[in-house]
Order: sequence, then structure tokens, then C-alpha cells
Amino acid sequence: MRKKAISLIEILIGTVILLAAIIPLWGLMGSSNQQVMRSADEIKASQLTVEILEQIEHYIKAEDLPDESDGYKEFNLVSGGYITLNEGQDKVKIKVGTFEDYLKPKLLIGSSPRYNNSSEEVGRIVTLVMEYERKDGQGSENPEYTLRGFVSAN
Repeated sequence: MRKKAISLIEILIGTVILLAAIIPLWGLMGSSNQQVMRSADEIKASQLTVEILEQIEHYIKAEDLPDESDGYKEFNLVSGGYITLNEGQDKVKIKVGTFEDYLKPKLLIGSSPRYNNSSEEVGRIVTLVMEYERKDGQGSENPEYTLRGFVSAN
């Protein structure tokens, strides 16, 4: 009568099969974690851009917006700080939300006029481009998030 037991070779084969199944899953977990970090950076950049656009739509006059034909006006953002679009007597400061230092966001703002059928300017399409850095530092160029809105001339 022969005893039934597991040999060392059977244990080694089972271990190899188990490792062959686990190693790809381990790599998948690492890449999904990196994607989550990238998504979090993009969400934060989009939130900052939306907050700034909402303030521009509510508090800035259309004529105070920089014209795209003259180039975009550039701002290096400071967490919790302010930016000022117009330098005139009616200077309006726009509040910048908080963000992590590694983002180093740079905001580009420009606008182009929109006319009605009688060639009268009715407002401006404002374009915001938020350039930022990723936490993981991957990629040769910085990602950007672009958003457009309308500011009425009235």
C-alpha cells in the first residue's frame, strides 16, 4: 500500500503556477495606481480652471479681458492667492483655490469677440488654458486643461 503525499516537485509546480497568475495582477495594480494619481491631478486642474472661469463670468467686464489676437495673458498661480486681469480703476481680483505645490499651475487667458447679426459686439468667448505638472513626473510635456466660457458685453 502506497501513501498518498504531496511531493516537493508538485509543490514547486503549484508555486510556479500561482506566481504566473499573481505577477501580472501585481503589475496591473501598479499601473492603475499611477492612473489614479494622474486622474486626481487632472481633476484638481479642472476644478481650479472652472472656479476661475466662474469668477470671470460673474465679475469681469468683457472689455477687460485680454484679446487672443494680442496673445494670451499668463499667470503663475499661487495656492490660495489672487490674480488680477484688469489694471484699471475697477481692478477685480480673482481668488485662486488651494492646490498641492507639485502641480505648479500656469494659467493662460485670452478672449475673442462675438457679434450679433448687425455686427455689434455682444460679448466675448474667454479661453482658459491650465498647464500643470503631474505628481509622478511622467511625460515629456506638461498636460493642460482647456475651458471656454462666454462673458456678456452688457
